[in-house]
Amino acid sequence: MVAITKNTALLNAPRTRNTDTLDRLFALPRQWAARFTLRNRLADMDAHLLRDIGWDVYDARIEAKKPFWQA
Repeated sequence: MVAITKNTALLNAPRTRNTDTLDRLFALPRQWAARFTLRNRLADMDAHLLRDIGWDVYDARIEAKKPFWQA
């Protein structure tokens, strides 16, 4: 049997300036990708599925037409 453990020293290590910079650098493309995926999925859903997840058809179409960089 193999035990899976966490190295708590790494989890509690102070963050460095370089790590914060990289996090910020990659956060925006990740957010854009998430928006792109969400909007494509909304565009593919029919009225019944949209109602199931609590979206109005009109609002879903408006959201799906937005470019990925626009919040």
